[in-house]
Parts: sequence; structure tokens; C-alpha cells
Amino acid sequence: MTEFFQYALVTAIAIVGYFLRIIHNDVRKNTEELGKLKGKIELVEQESRLKFETIQVQTQLEIKNLAKNVSELSDAVKQLILK
Repeated sequence: MTEFFQYALVTAIAIVGYFLRIIHNDVRKNTEELGKLKGKIELVEQESRLKFETIQVQTQLEIKNLAKNVSELSDAVKQLILK
């Protein structure tokens, strides 16, 4: 009878070990994927920040250009009125 219990115990330990190994591999794989995704998210955030800064600079330049054109137009209207 003791041999049967020993066999059953070894079999149970082997089955538990098998499932623990599967769980360990899944956790390790998910951890690696999580790290890769985190890196991709950081790259996308950096890229969007750079694009936002570029848009800000372009907008400021356009506003300056528009202000210059309005000033020139205002001067032209003043000259027309004074003539």
C-alpha cells in the first residue's frame, strides 16, 4: 500500500510541477510583452510631444506672419484714407 501512496504522491507532485512550469512560462512571457509595450507607449508619447511642439512653433510663426500682414494692410488703408 505504501508504494501506491508513494506513486500517487510523486504523480501528484509531477502534475503540480507541470502546471507551475506552464504558469511560470506564461508569466515570464507576459512580463516580456508588457515591457515591450511599455517601451512602445513611451516612444508614441515622445513622438506626439515632438509633433505638438512642432505644431506650436508653426502656429506661432503663422500668427506672427498674419500680424505682419494685418499691419501692412492697416498701413495701406491709412494711406488710402489720407490721400
